[in-house]
Amino acid sequence: MLLVTYNIQWGMGRDRRIDLSRIAGTVAAADVIALQEVERNWREQDWPDQAARLAELLPGFDWVYGAGVDLHGGVGRRRQIGNMILSRAPIESTRTLPLPSWPVEGQVNDQQAMTEAVIGELRLYNAHLNYLGEDQRLDQAARLLAMIAEAPQRGGPVTAPGRTALGPDDEWIVLPDGRFPTMPEPAILLGDFNCVPGSPAYRSIRAEGFADALELAGLAPHEGVTFPGHAPPLRLDHIFLSPALVPRFRHARIDEEAAGSDHKPVWLELA
Repeated sequence: MLLVTYNIQWGMGRDRRIDLSRIAGTVAAADVIALQEVERNWREQDWPDQAARLAELLPGFDWVYGAGVDLHGGVGRRRQIGNMILSRAPIESTRTLPLPSWPVEGQVNDQQAMTEAVIGELRLYNAHLNYLGEDQRLDQAARLLAMIAEAPQRGGPVTAPGRTALGPDDEWIVLPDGRFPTMPEPAILLGDFNCVPGSPAYRSIRAEGFADALELAGLAPHEGVTFPGHAPPLRLDHIFLSPALVPRFRHARIDEEAAGSDHKPVWLELA
């Protein structure tokens, strides 16, 4: 099973070209794709609904979109930027959780979010954390860690404890195959965390038992770059595995050749 996370910066590469086909070609081999900074109706371009266009470019994938920022863009039109998850297997349920943020004097601070997707016996959390300050990232990390920890007990968007068979009015709460939605224990947390290994927000995630896939692959904290345009270059994009998934780890890497964004994708292979 191949997974990839990629902050696509709305498809704009370091050559300043917006090219969603380049993004799709970079991630097409994956079974599960987590993207950040996907726009819908945000600016004038050939494909203003980038989520729909990416879905066209990646046929055969189920997909969901979760907006972090959602603004009026005209009658019947929303201007959005957020996270997208695509999966070859069905996405059984999804939720998008706004992460806490507050104004910073003299700075533009947009709302970040984490999007949850249940795919078979796996929970996937696609997160984008604040870029302005470690205090906001720590607050966001605490919120998302609490949600991930509580989800198996709280259940998904529809719960029916004790119900083992369909009643006459249950069709609206079940999946197409007749099962009630589940909330499995194993979880993957991945995305653009805007923090390097060893930083306070990163350490708070590791302290909850999550393993860093790139560390499992042999990278030291000071090695690896996913945000090359910064001076010095930084490793900001991560894939974290809950303890139950660590035995399934096979390989992880940074795609150094990708040119479709200011970030580099991170790949994970699970048994």
